[in-house]
Amino acid sequence: MTNHISDIFQATTEFCEGNHLIDVADKVPIFICSIGAHIFNAINKCSMCDFDPAKKSADDPDSFTIDHCPLRHNNAPIYTPMSQLADTRVHILIRGDKGSGKSALIKMFLAENTGLLYNKDSFTGGMGFRTMTGPNSVTESGLFGSVQEDGSIAGRPLAREMCGGFLGFEEFSSLTDAMRKDHSVDMKNQLLTSTDNGRVMKALKQGWVRYNTRYTIWAGTQPGRFEMASGLDRRFFILDIHMSPQKEQVFKQAQARQSAMTSQERVQLAELSMSINQWVESRMMNAMLDPPTGVCFSDDLTEWIQQPAVRSFEADLFRRLALGYTMMKPEYKGGQVLMVDLDDKLLALLNDSLNMRRNVMDADLALIKASLWGKDVPKSSLIKEVSRMVCNGDYQQAKRWIEDNLCHQEWYVEYIPPKEGRGRKGIICRIGFQRSEINANPAPQPRQELKWGEQ
Repeated sequence: MTNHISDIFQATTEFCEGNHLIDVADKVPIFICSIGAHIFNAINKCSMCDFDPAKKSADDPDSFTIDHCPLRHNNAPIYTPMSQLADTRVHILIRGDKGSGKSALIKMFLAENTGLLYNKDSFTGGMGFRTMTGPNSVTESGLFGSVQEDGSIAGRPLAREMCGGFLGFEEFSSLTDAMRKDHSVDMKNQLLTSTDNGRVMKALKQGWVRYNTRYTIWAGTQPGRFEMASGLDRRFFILDIHMSPQKEQVFKQAQARQSAMTSQERVQLAELSMSINQWVESRMMNAMLDPPTGVCFSDDLTEWIQQPAVRSFEADLFRRLALGYTMMKPEYKGGQVLMVDLDDKLLALLNDSLNMRRNVMDADLALIKASLWGKDVPKSSLIKEVSRMVCNGDYQQAKRWIEDNLCHQEWYVEYIPPKEGRGRKGIICRIGFQRSEINANPAPQPRQELKWGEQ
């Protein structure tokens, strides 16, 4: 069935058009790139598997293993920037109003029995990817694990069970809400590390929860519930579905067409769905059996990433996206260096995704600008305002938000005003002026300590 599919991006677009899905042309390709980045991550890291039955310890015969995993291999890593083993997963968070199709996108790939990635033998027979739509409520121990009195990990934590698979959440607030509860105060830290490098590590009274997992998260959230704890914005690729009265009317018309589809149309879409599923599994197996020998990013792509609109902590996200795109191109050639070039399709994809990210991530920045433009604000007062308006009362997160989002803006500067007499001179934050207009002492820099032998 896969013979008639040459371009997976085009095939999924046709599948969406056949199902009358609206406003997904610039979003579905991100999911395809995420799959490609997931495959490459397995090539790079799955030779070191914590759940390999061949490595089961005789001292712990009941330890958790994944007996049949198509991603496990014995090849050496091929992508190690800064002499470190890189993680290339692309986690996705979709922001959109209710009824905008966030859940439809996630279910299109992960729904049981009908999802484009679903395989009924993924957990028992090692066929395809493990896929699951996560629960509507989850605790930190349910996601990452806890320890019983004998020191063994209790239950079946999702992050461990879904190693090598795709875990979807129709509402990301099920995770962020849990972070504020006493029983899940460590949720944020574990989510940060597990989505970044795959490491889950907890030191508890009864013993350790310690393993590495390589699951990819896809989630949706409404604008009013959108909340990215400090650091999570660096792990997730942000997609935005903007709604308007005109678009709502288009959505209703599409729903009418969906309900009026003929049986022949449904059969054709089912066949296309199976073909897409088989194409993805075939690409996964080809890549695992004949992996690249290295990675080379083109100068054009590097130049695009270096543009000012891309923040420093976002650069690797777009690099991962380009890598995933290359892994899913119509022609794959293993056994050689993977050339990640910036073609027209990838350029359009990068530009669209950058615009969506800026629309979402800069909304809080626009709020601060509108509220404090043209004012001089003491640093302590600014932190309190950011905490109140952006960070849900988290003072420490507000300080980090200022460092990440304000300090590099040309219209923001910190300085120490002239002051007579004794006492501490407070830092003033000026918002709404160019740096060249500031005629005052700059804020103090951290003291540089002399090393041994320096004068």
